Amino acid sequence: MSYLLDDDSKMLRESAERFFAGLESPKLLRQRRNARDLSGEACVAWDGMVELGFAGILIPEEFGGVGLSGRAGIQISEMMGRTLATGPFLSSAVMAATALSRGNNRLLKTELLPAIAAGTVVALAAEETARHHPYSISAAARPEAGGFRISGRKIAVIDGNTAEKLIVVARIENTDRLIMLTVDADAVGVAISARMGLDSHPQVEITFDDVRTAEADLICDPGETRPLLDRVYDAGRLHLAAEMLGAAQEAFDRTIEYLKTRVQFGRKIGEFQALQHRAAILFGELEIARSTVLKASATQSADSISLAKARVSEIAKHVAGEAVQMHGGIGVTDDFDIGFFLKRIRAASELLGDSAFHAERYAGLQGL
Repeated sequence: MSYLLDDDSKMLRESAERFFAGLESPKLLRQRRNARDLSGEACVAWDGMVELGFAGILIPEEFGGVGLSGRAGIQISEMMGRTLATGPFLSSAVMAATALSRGNNRLLKTELLPAIAAGTVVALAAEETARHHPYSISAAARPEAGGFRISGRKIAVIDGNTAEKLIVVARIENTDRLIMLTVDADAVGVAISARMGLDSHPQVEITFDDVRTAEADLICDPGETRPLLDRVYDAGRLHLAAEMLGAAQEAFDRTIEYLKTRVQFGRKIGEFQALQHRAAILFGELEIARSTVLKASATQSADSISLAKARVSEIAKHVAGEAVQMHGGIGVTDDFDIGFFLKRIRAASELLGDSAFHAERYAGLQGL
């Protein structure tokens, strides 16, 4: 199996690189942080991403999408990481699109997949615990004639504050069966709150108070919910790994440029052998991280995705930490953007399972 990029992925990468490079995202992110702006208007890149077809990258052509693979999609995530671009790509174009396209509700596919490709934001509301536990679901779905009543609380809902539709995972009352279904974000009984997170991205919590839903809102049969949820999470994990790879690569590249220009004791600090050795180690680690992401995107297997998420999380945190250190005291000030890369990597490393979670999952999938 070849892990080299195909022509579609190469062209998409070049297009994404050009687009995101012109956005001045770090500047916009700083303005958003200073203004405590949690509105959808802060995601200024999204309209352009929709226009370029990025929102429908994983959606089949029959439903108005581009119909490319995860190997192509991670090129967008990596470029977003390199530029700190924001927008509901992970939540809507990746995770929600995966849930709907992999589900068996044809009517929902026909209704929502073209809408996602056209820019409608759909977010997954599943997490309930501070540490990632995919099946630890206490939100209750009480059956009633023709549907369910949903009650419960969800945390860390990515882009939940800008979503028009929510994909909610709940447990059928008094059973161990999970269901996945769509709910209007403005439905009666839905309450959404948001605060500014460490990485200047919104941290969203959503409560459901006896929210009425219909059987037609089910994305898949209840018996298929767990494997579908795994697929959705794995799609998100792969793209998060690619985003962290991009952020770490950009932090490394900026640091190398700084080493070439900063003068100390009459010499450019990049001439000091100790810093050269540290930079060489980071270069090698980044190549390892890239290899794990490319393998995961090629195989799409659960074990390779967990390996990529775990490995990239640790490498990216190391690279970003070293980048701050090599910048010296100014590395932790607001005069440079390095701190933003460090914060985003640390936040992304915790999303959808930290390195410990994925190391354990990988070992289990390998029978270790």
